[in-house]
Amino acid sequence: MENQEKNLELKEIIAKNIIKYRKSLGLTQLELAEKLNYSDKTLSKWERAESVPDIITLKQLADLFGVSVDALISDENDFVVPKKVTNKKGKTKNKVLSITLLSVGIVWVVATTIFVILKLLEIELFDKDIVNPWIVFIYAIPVSAIVLLVFSCIWGNNLHRFFTTSLLIWSIALSLNISFSSNSSYLFYILAIPVQIMAFLYFIIFKGKKSE
Repeated sequence: MENQEKNLELKEIIAKNIIKYRKSLGLTQLELAEKLNYSDKTLSKWERAESVPDIITLKQLADLFGVSVDALISDENDFVVPKKVTNKKGKTKNKVLSITLLSVGIVWVVATTIFVILKLLEIELFDKDIVNPWIVFIYAIPVSAIVLLVFSCIWGNNLHRFFTTSLLIWSIALSLNISFSSNSSYLFYILAIPVQIMAFLYFIIFKGKKSE
């Protein structure tokens, strides 16, 4: 009985601290949940003291709030607004966006360079009626999607990864359709449909596991 009371008290302390530090950063439940790759329903349970994060997630929360794990599990009156985390958040977000845009830009610079070289040298890769130099821009789309997917896996959330994966699937289908243009080339799009469904189910299941 005494242990149950202590556990309940600990849940309430953690819930109170999560709410306190989350609001200090101006984050909604959904925004904080996305940063942790959890659902907002799970975060709501933490803040209602119905459950507690595991030790790994507590460490992630502490790092995000700019405090120690002890601060999250201790009932202390002293509260310091984590200003450093707020500033760091904005700088990190801008840095991630800049790196991502720069990387995608490099892909299109390379594609444009190849296009210009092919036009200047009048080089044709295959039959002129099938492939023309401008197709390099079509190929640049799946390459850009791969770059975006890599960065979304590093810095993004589940939703970002789903959209970049979808872009990759359909841009590959488009590239294959144009490369092997024929009466049956539409089959590449049909093939992309089950792949898209599998990707959707994967991200739904993955998110569901994180929410448990």
